[in-house]
Amino acid sequence: MNEKLFYKIKFDNKNNINSKINLINNYNIEIEDIKNRKKYLNSLKRFLKKHKKNLIKFINLEVHKTIEESKNEFNYALEFIDYSISTISSYKFERKTSKSRKIFYKSSGSVFAITPYNDPLAGMIRKIAPALAAGSTIIMKTSANCIYLCKYIEKFIPRDLKRIIQFVFIKNKKLIEKIVQNNHIKLVTFTGSTKIGLKLNDIKTKHLQKKILELGGINYAVIFDDKNLNNVIEEILIRKIKAAGQACSSINKLYVSNKIKKKFEKIIKDKVSIISCGSVIKKSKPDFGPVISSEHYKFLKSIEKKSLKNGSLICKSKNRNDAKNLFPLSLIRTSFNDKIFDNFETFGPILGVSYFSNSDRVLKKISKSNYSLVCYLFTQNQKIIDASKYLNVGSIGLNTTKIQSPGSPTGGNNLSGIGREGGVWGFEEFLTTVNYVIKS
Repeated sequence: MNEKLFYKIKFDNKNNINSKINLINNYNIEIEDIKNRKKYLNSLKRFLKKHKKNLIKFINLEVHKTIEESKNEFNYALEFIDYSISTISSYKFERKTSKSRKIFYKSSGSVFAITPYNDPLAGMIRKIAPALAAGSTIIMKTSANCIYLCKYIEKFIPRDLKRIIQFVFIKNKKLIEKIVQNNHIKLVTFTGSTKIGLKLNDIKTKHLQKKILELGGINYAVIFDDKNLNNVIEEILIRKIKAAGQACSSINKLYVSNKIKKKFEKIIKDKVSIISCGSVIKKSKPDFGPVISSEHYKFLKSIEKKSLKNGSLICKSKNRNDAKNLFPLSLIRTSFNDKIFDNFETFGPILGVSYFSNSDRVLKKISKSNYSLVCYLFTQNQKIIDASKYLNVGSIGLNTTKIQSPGSPTGGNNLSGIGREGGVWGFEEFLTTVNYVIKS
């Protein structure tokens, strides 16, 4: 990649930001036309495909994903555009409910979207695509950890899209509050930590505003029996090291039945021993790369140190020691109820493991969690399968960790968020209704 692509970032001030909001607000009428929405979505798709090589490289270099994982993310981003185009091709924006009554579905208004670093491209497109499909213009703010990717998109995005998609680069965090308070912003969508989500939710405005908040999760996985245990462990480890464990759907704590403890530990030790973390820019490819920053590395080290005071190390992956902030995958044996993995979203390659003898107790614990985003259950027991439907979580993976797709709703309950992203459910979050009645 040409080093000149890493442009100097010029941060926005209040006036810049207001100008950008005013610009997209002027094009709200144009994007009401469904044909225009399809045109914009197709333009966005063509743009991404044209710049595929550089976009993948930005993901690789900025957030330290392997090239393979960066390619997968790029393809995932395209899937959100394809799904959005398909949705508006079949969605009934006008519905007749009686002889004299129709219901119109229209955009809620301009959107302010804030996305994290862990899926820098897909995270943006999963908000932009449904917003455009719903007829909403959008202001996009991404993490400082993937700011060059965002700047690259802003520089090269086609002119027609610049009228309806604007990017903001913010150094002074108080300006985020000013954007939320702008009366042209009718909906705020945020993916990130619960702490920041609550702050966004508390911002006082002089107008009414909808919020979609996909927040942190203390996600559990439970292995109830040894059916396909080798494959189950393999899938859990793949899920855990995705984005070096820095994913909202990553597993925080794993529960394993006491009956299979010995068998489980033998298999997982063997599998973890051949996993390695290392530089993602070297020819020799690691399984996963560094965590995002030295600050996050220190946080994970403190979590590891605290958890080992009352627990013990089961196993640890290899560390190639060829890059900064490499944190090997570490599995730590801990108690059924512990102060670390039950209370902190680790957001990294560290996994608490606990053993249980009572299945009902585990399910009850999961359902009572305040951070109820995702859980994964592995079992052939029909009673457990039936009980899983009543768990108070946003998504449940039964004998799989592959729960996400552009056509499925994701999001959490309680302190893990409100509202949904993905599928027609996520699309409808950007819509409002008009009750249209004609007296005959």
